[in-house]
Amino acid sequence: MSTLSVLSNLPALHSEGGLSRYLTVVREFPLLSADDEAMYARRWHEHGDREAAYRLVTSHLRLAAKLALRYRGYGLPIADLISEANLGLMHAVKRFNPEKGVRLSTYAMWWIKATIHEYILRSWSLVKIGTTAAQKKLFFNLRKLKSRISAGEDSDLSPEQAKYIAAELNVDSREVVEMNGRMRGDISLNLPTTREDGSEEMQNWLLDPAPDPETLLSEAQDRNQVRTALKEALTSLTPRERHIVRARFLAEQPTTLEDLGATFGVSRERVRQIEVRALQKIRGALRTRLGGTLSNYGRLDLPRTSGAIASA
Repeated sequence: MSTLSVLSNLPALHSEGGLSRYLTVVREFPLLSADDEAMYARRWHEHGDREAAYRLVTSHLRLAAKLALRYRGYGLPIADLISEANLGLMHAVKRFNPEKGVRLSTYAMWWIKATIHEYILRSWSLVKIGTTAAQKKLFFNLRKLKSRISAGEDSDLSPEQAKYIAAELNVDSREVVEMNGRMRGDISLNLPTTREDGSEEMQNWLLDPAPDPETLLSEAQDRNQVRTALKEALTSLTPRERHIVRARFLAEQPTTLEDLGATFGVSRERVRQIEVRALQKIRGALRTRLGGTLSNYGRLDLPRTSGAIASA
């Protein structure tokens, strides 16, 4: 799919004054059912059908616009934000695989946000944000938190305000104060990291340690496999074992061994033995069902995976 060819056929937003009209136009493109979405995706991937790609893109333009509008507070032209969001959408359409069991809107959201973030980071005057997720989180959440505590948009933060924001985002108060100054346009992102000739610019350090969308989708697929396997594993338990597992690991308030012993007329130690045996059965069933996949989940403690069994 040629990005330029698709872009040329999309409705264009040239200024903020035309935003209302643009939003009206993109809402006129029909949404796709899951079956139609999968059909168009296959037509594009198997036959290079540009009309199919166009249908996938246009049906999600309203999603791209909605996400772009969330970043208006950074002082960048809304037309550029929406254009970047649309580019991210097209990247998602290129890579979308309906066989993964995920809708395009869910998959595209990651690409759209990533593209917008990169555009903002390229455009803003920032000194090295750093390589940690916490620092990037600080950049994209500072305005919202300042608004929550009624701190002025262009004002310095008091020590108490900086401490509050630092606690919310798990960073140092010093980082909050420095980022607040940078977001007010104090320093250029194009400054070199050192005074040596040929030193890299600060913007080259803006690395995103978060997993890419393909990795996230793969992990989601693994979780789905584990969820299905856990449901099947529970069927291998006796009614008493299943009751104990649910009471101990799936209830909002776990039942004590003593209370379960009173329920079944046995000792606390006997309940513990039944619980251990039930967990061994579940793990054995999971190893049979998942094979190597199970190694990705370590010992597979049930408290970590209780959400996957809750509906079993």
